[in-house]
Amino acid sequence: MKRMLQIVARWALCLPLLLAFGCASFELSSEPPADIYEHDEKIAVTPYHFSLMSGMRHFTLKIPGYVEEVVPVSSLDSRQIHFQMERVSRTRIDTFPGGATLIRTRDQVRRGFTPCALRISVPETVLIRLDGFETIELDLVPNEHYKIELNPIRGFQSALYKKVAFTSSLGPVEIYDRLAGKIIGTTPVQLKVEVGSELEYRRAGYKSRTVLISKRAPYLISIDLEALAVVTLTAAPGTQVYRAGGIECIGEVPLTIEIEGNALFELKKEGYYDSTIAVAPGSPARLAVELKEIPYKTIITDPAGADIYRLGGIEKLGTSPFKTIVEGERVFEIKKSGFKSEIIGMGSDSPAQLNVPLATAPRDDPDAAALGTLDSSVISTY
Repeated sequence: MKRMLQIVARWALCLPLLLAFGCASFELSSEPPADIYEHDEKIAVTPYHFSLMSGMRHFTLKIPGYVEEVVPVSSLDSRQIHFQMERVSRTRIDTFPGGATLIRTRDQVRRGFTPCALRISVPETVLIRLDGFETIELDLVPNEHYKIELNPIRGFQSALYKKVAFTSSLGPVEIYDRLAGKIIGTTPVQLKVEVGSELEYRRAGYKSRTVLISKRAPYLISIDLEALAVVTLTAAPGTQVYRAGGIECIGEVPLTIEIEGNALFELKKEGYYDSTIAVAPGSPARLAVELKEIPYKTIITDPAGADIYRLGGIEKLGTSPFKTIVEGERVFEIKKSGFKSEIIGMGSDSPAQLNVPLATAPRDDPDAAALGTLDSSVISTY
C-alpha cells in the first residue's frame, strides 16, 4: 500500500510538467463553418477545440460546394488554425490539339473531352488520351486552369503538322493561336503549325484577321491587313465618351478611337444634354461635337421660402430658392403668406439666377396677409 501511494504521489508531481510541456491545446476554425472528418468519420464542426500530447492528427474540412481542406496538425503547429474556405468553381483543361479524352485514374471513369471544365472539390488524377499522341497523366487541383500541349507519336507528326513561313510587308505582325490564347510568333517567322489551327494576325492600327490552316495551306503566307480608321472626338472640356448604351466609359475628350466598322458613342457632361454620334471608317479624322447646355434657371426670392406655382396658383412646383429647366416661355406664380403674390415670365434667354423681391401685403387686406392673393394682373418678365 505504501508503495502504491508513492507511485501516485510521483505521478501527481509529474502531471503539471506533462501539461506544461507535453500537451498542447488547439482551436481549428473556418469561415464558413465546416464539418470536420478524421479517418473518414465526422467528429465535429468548426470551431473545434482539442488537445495533442505528441504525434500528429489529420483532419479534413468539408462543406458542400467548397474545396475540401486537408489539415495535418502536430504539437509544434500554431495553436490557432483558421481556414478561409474556397468555393468550388471551374477547373479548366485545354489541350493542344483539342478533343482529348479525360479518364479518372482511380476508377477509370471518363470525365469529358477537351476543352472542358470540371467542378471538383478534391484533387484528382486523370489520363489525357488522344489518338496519335502520347498519353499524359495529370494531377488536377480544384479551381486551376491547365493548358497541355500533347506530343504526337512518331509517324503521326508529319500528317498533323506542317511548316509554314509567315511574312508581311507591314513589318512585325503578331500571330496568335486562338485556342491556346497565346502568341506563337511574330513575322517574319517559320512555324510548325497544327493542321486545323485557327490563327489570328494582329498589328496595332490594323484590323485583326482570322485564318484556318488547312492541309492545302501554302508553305509561304504573306500577311496583309486592313488599316483601321482613326477618329478623334472633341467637345467641351470634361466631356466623357461612352459606348452606346451609356454604361462603359472609355475616356474623356479629346479621345482618339480606332474604328473597325460602324459604331455609336454617347458624349456626356454635367449640365448638358447627352449627345449620341455615329462614326464609321469613312468619318472625318476629327469630329467636333457641340453639346447643348441644359437651361437651368434658379428663382430666388427675398425673403426666401416662397411657394412657386404654375400660373393659376393650383399646382405647386417647389419652394424658393427653386431650380428648374426653362426651354421655352414659362410663367410662374410666387406666393408667400404676408406678402403680395408675384407673377413672372421666363424664357431660355433669361438669366440663370432670377432675384424676385416680394412686397409686404397691406395690413387691411386680410386675404393678402393670410394667403398672398394676387392684387394685380401685371406679369414681370425676366
